[in-house]
Amino acid sequence: MHLRFLPFSAMLLSASCLASFALAQNSPAAQQVWVTAISTPAHASARLQGIRTDAPEMWKPDAPWQTVAAHAQVVMLIAGNIENTSDADLKSVIDEIKRRHYDLALEIGPLVRSDACKSPTEAYGNPWDTPGVLDKIRRNGGDLRYVAMDEPFYYGHRDAGGCHQSAAQIAQQVATSVAQMRKFFPRLKVGDTDVVGADREWIGELAQWADAYRAAVGEPLAFFHADVGWSQLAMQNLVPLSAELKQRHIPFGIIYNADSTVTSDLEWTESAEQHFVEIESVLNVHPDTAIFETWTTYPAHVLPENQPGTLMNVALQYLQPASSIRLARSGSDVSGFLTGLDGKPIPNATVTLSAVDVGARSGPSPRHLAGIVPAGAVTGVVGIRTGIEGSCICAGETGAIVGGIHYKEKGTGKPEQDVSPVSVPIQGAPESVRTLALIPGKTFAPNLKQFPVTAGAAYTLDTSIAATAAAENAGYVTLVFLDAAGKGVLRDYLWFTPSTEILGTVQTGPLGGFRLTVPETVALAQPEIHASYPGSPSIRPALGVLPSLLGAKSAALPALDQILPPKPAPLTVLGVHEDFKTIFASATPPESLEQQWEQASKHVQAVYLSAGGITSMSDEALARMVRDLSARHIALGVEILATNWFHEPPCGGGIEGYIDPGSANHVVDKLLKAGGTMNLIAMDEPFWFGHFYSGKNACRSSIPDLASRVAVIVKIYTAAFPNVIVGDTEPFPAISNQPNWQAAYGNWVKAFHSATGTPLTFMHLDFNWGDTLLSGPSNDKPSAAAITSLARQTAAVAHENGLLVGMIMNGGGGPVARSDAQWMDQARIHIRALNASGVHFDHLMFESWDKYPARTLPETDPNAISSLILFQTQH
Repeated sequence: MHLRFLPFSAMLLSASCLASFALAQNSPAAQQVWVTAISTPAHASARLQGIRTDAPEMWKPDAPWQTVAAHAQVVMLIAGNIENTSDADLKSVIDEIKRRHYDLALEIGPLVRSDACKSPTEAYGNPWDTPGVLDKIRRNGGDLRYVAMDEPFYYGHRDAGGCHQSAAQIAQQVATSVAQMRKFFPRLKVGDTDVVGADREWIGELAQWADAYRAAVGEPLAFFHADVGWSQLAMQNLVPLSAELKQRHIPFGIIYNADSTVTSDLEWTESAEQHFVEIESVLNVHPDTAIFETWTTYPAHVLPENQPGTLMNVALQYLQPASSIRLARSGSDVSGFLTGLDGKPIPNATVTLSAVDVGARSGPSPRHLAGIVPAGAVTGVVGIRTGIEGSCICAGETGAIVGGIHYKEKGTGKPEQDVSPVSVPIQGAPESVRTLALIPGKTFAPNLKQFPVTAGAAYTLDTSIAATAAAENAGYVTLVFLDAAGKGVLRDYLWFTPSTEILGTVQTGPLGGFRLTVPETVALAQPEIHASYPGSPSIRPALGVLPSLLGAKSAALPALDQILPPKPAPLTVLGVHEDFKTIFASATPPESLEQQWEQASKHVQAVYLSAGGITSMSDEALARMVRDLSARHIALGVEILATNWFHEPPCGGGIEGYIDPGSANHVVDKLLKAGGTMNLIAMDEPFWFGHFYSGKNACRSSIPDLASRVAVIVKIYTAAFPNVIVGDTEPFPAISNQPNWQAAYGNWVKAFHSATGTPLTFMHLDFNWGDTLLSGPSNDKPSAAAITSLARQTAAVAHENGLLVGMIMNGGGGPVARSDAQWMDQARIHIRALNASGVHFDHLMFESWDKYPARTLPETDPNAISSLILFQTQH
């Protein structure tokens, strides 16, 4: 809560309502309702000029808030208002309070500034402030019954502007203030208003504060009112807080107001209504007191109570009889019933259904901010903040994804500023996405770009964000405006929140029922489903929630998955063909899929797709495959083209392994949208084709230059999937035929790590079985001795450079295979020779890029590539 300095003719007043009147008889409303009105003094800032000037009208006999005012019980005054009000005006208001038989309350900061603590925050005042305010109330006929302390624990203990004292220290100071106040009003009851945010640990601290207050003052708090920092996590924290207060017999109140991001009166009132509906209907938290208050520019009017968009209308809606929504899920259909408090159906009503991507499995979605560049601003800085500067990683380890950021001014002629959260070593590359691991205690606060701005200009800030429910309040994209001296003038925020997609609206039938089919792309993300009813002039709004089927997984971000399934070494990878992907083209994959690789799947830790294979799948098919592999605890590996040729000379054109950043971004976007991750990356022969290859359009790059080229592409992938394991697939004996290749490869490993910031983890050996070194001059029979020698030599080089070594177990070479059976026979010969080589391979890959074999499954078919996995386990 923030101090408001207002003239008393338009001062803040609070009315408390009994629950025994007609409206509340069929309503779960709180026992007391505190309704707050604010207007603006002449000396207020330009932002607040002309706001809520109708507040004084509340105290006229015929003021249009009769329903709420008729049952008022308490009026609360604000200390700052009293200080700026004449005795005559104060007495007239106190007389009106007496005439209406209201009790009188005061909101005031109870802490006193001293040489040891000179905090400027609202919880602190000068030594003479409180006695002066109380004396002024008393001499004008006031009989003060309640004091609501203005957030002493938050500002004294947590806030950066406070003095960071313990609960016991603050309670001792408050005890002195309470004793002083009771010299003026002996019957005074003292309660607390304090912050409730997303931090779960803070709830325990608030309970300790309540205990410290009781120990110091000798009595419990008369009440506790929650000033909620609106987020899902903050609202969820009201559940344990209410339990802590109930255990201590402290009445509990909630200030019902709106999100800070609203941009109109109607949005403000709708947001406030959504908060009390969700808290009381979904979370089942029922406060003893409900408080309606605002200290922002919205809403602009207090009255009338029957007009949407006014402060009193929110209170009126709260007092209406409640409605409720019951939801059920059947396949992709969501159905429900809308009923009143008495269980009677509400027909012909509009219900809006939406999907909340609590697991961040639908990829980043657009986020938009618009505003006016503040006066005095000269430059703007775009950055990202997590776990710092107002953000809190409060719900355990989780993650968020941020895409390209765009700042644009209207009518100034300044160019649009395109800001990438990923720094790649090339100018002009398209923006990529960055996945952030959000870990409690770990902060991240880069400033990405600074640029000139135009004071007074209209601007927009756009980006895309994906965040789990646990990531809410943990971070944000920020735009900071600075003056000529580099001092901050204003900061705007695009917070990490789960994406919400409106699914549609439905009308309830005669029995209050409704049904909606959820699109498969949405259903595959397993979102939380919300159904909302806006209410009517005589019925309170309602909200129904179907929890996500993800359960505990909703706290995790798929892009941060890093642990391969715990299956026996070596790590076994199956490279799949088109028949495997085709299985997922149908919304209902055949039940026989399990039987098709029942045994082989028990030995497979990862499935390999090419980057092109990912982009060629439909969004639905890819999402189905991702879910299926996840259910089987099988990781996803991707074979990528890794060498950049964006804005390059002709070198690299048509050569294997070369690609542009935009294509890499497309792969990333596709996989994030499917709710997937990359656990393994195998680069497609960058060292051979980038450094040694001498054919048409060869680049023949130096090792440092090659590493820089590869870093462009690899950083796109590692920024999106920070825990991916990156390795190198290279052809042999093509490389081993080069002079001094061992030393060159060692230099490549070091240069790669230096350029990308990511170490190479493995080297996969792609043997050219048709090379005469392996198959003899006549190319008719593999040489077991040559295979053994090459395997040992290459594995030794990999191990010398700290790499795991993998072997691609496939056919080819010798007489050209003219059928699946011939290729598979060749593969079995190669597998036998490799198993006899004595080399321990850390990874085994079973894949083919030849014409044969045509099928991945079933494993029972000796001519399907999956059967090689069973062959390997038997040999």
